[in-house]
Amino acid sequence: MRILLFTLAMFAVNLSFAQETSTEPDAQLQKIIEMFRNDQADEARSLLDQNEDRLTAFVDQSADAEAHLMLGRAYFYAEMDSKATREFETAIRLDPTLADAHFFNGLIRSYSGDPGGASQAFQNAIEVDGGEVRYFVELGRSLEALDDRTSAATAYEGALSIDASNFAANYNLAMIYAELGELGLAEKYYLAAIDANSADPNAHYNLGQLYQNTGQHSSALLEFEAVVKLDPLDWRALSKIVQESEAVGDVDRREAAVDSIYTVWKSGEAEELMKQGFYIRDQFEVENGKVFALEYFELAGDRPRKLVFNLTGETTDDTKFVVSLGSYATTILFARANGDIGADERLYHLDGYSPDGSHFTYGFFGSVPNYDFIKETAIKAFDGEAEIVSSTTVRPD
Repeated sequence: MRILLFTLAMFAVNLSFAQETSTEPDAQLQKIIEMFRNDQADEARSLLDQNEDRLTAFVDQSADAEAHLMLGRAYFYAEMDSKATREFETAIRLDPTLADAHFFNGLIRSYSGDPGGASQAFQNAIEVDGGEVRYFVELGRSLEALDDRTSAATAYEGALSIDASNFAANYNLAMIYAELGELGLAEKYYLAAIDANSADPNAHYNLGQLYQNTGQHSSALLEFEAVVKLDPLDWRALSKIVQESEAVGDVDRREAAVDSIYTVWKSGEAEELMKQGFYIRDQFEVENGKVFALEYFELAGDRPRKLVFNLTGETTDDTKFVVSLGSYATTILFARANGDIGADERLYHLDGYSPDGSHFTYGFFGSVPNYDFIKETAIKAFDGEAEIVSSTTVRPD
């Protein structure tokens, strides 16, 4: 029975192949293209390889621009770019009004690192047919690659004049306006992009970042939570939820997000987070600058730190002062030898460090103190108002 079934199967395959090779070349090309577009790349590439000589002979003999375009598209999807370029250029020579030939020629130039040639090809396609959204979108991308954001924005606006709900045009336009500091316009287009595709995490994240930077913390929190709903492993969005929950004073929400980011770290599924070893727990402004608070997941090395508050200037990233909660090996050994802590206990200390090398200690603890207490002490330290237990200062020469 197995032999019979195998024989029947082989007969079916041979019959299928016989039918395939007898198919009209133009229909076969169309089928290959559809297979590539329907995630059947391996099968499509095999069919193209088997019939390439027959198909190229047919296209060359036809001297038909549309046929060259079809063969070029098959080569394009098969990532045989040199052959695809030859067919597209032949199609354009035979019929310069074939817009898609210009368009696909532009795509190949984009992928090969020639944004100037790509933008010209997309402009040629638009001159032939100004009603195709994708022509304008790709033109915008090629102009961005040329660092011509103004012209790129015009291209994306051209796409939206045809289809106001196009995600790529709205999203890319929002990115441009955000970079240009036109935050109102950036918000408008991010919202339009989300309306077009609410399942895109990048649009939610970038809009959340915009809201965070403009102090709209409640709105930012909603966008970052939308990201995590789409991707529970997005640790950057989780860290933003911690930050924004802190900003709006929602401690329960903050602690739940802290638990979530620790869960992601422990899972080992976020490789970059594992390698980095910390996340940005908080960011806020004080009277004399900006503060970023880093929380480390584990105490590793001889001088591990659990929390670090870094004060930078208002307009620069230069460090002005650092407050950290550390648990150093030498300090622990001394405390154990002195009988202050047991053999299985750790000692934590809250310290301040200035760029000139001065060092201040604000307290010692047998466990990690409450975050709100550490933050409050750090803010006082930045203002020079924290109580100092000990210090080592560097005198200027």
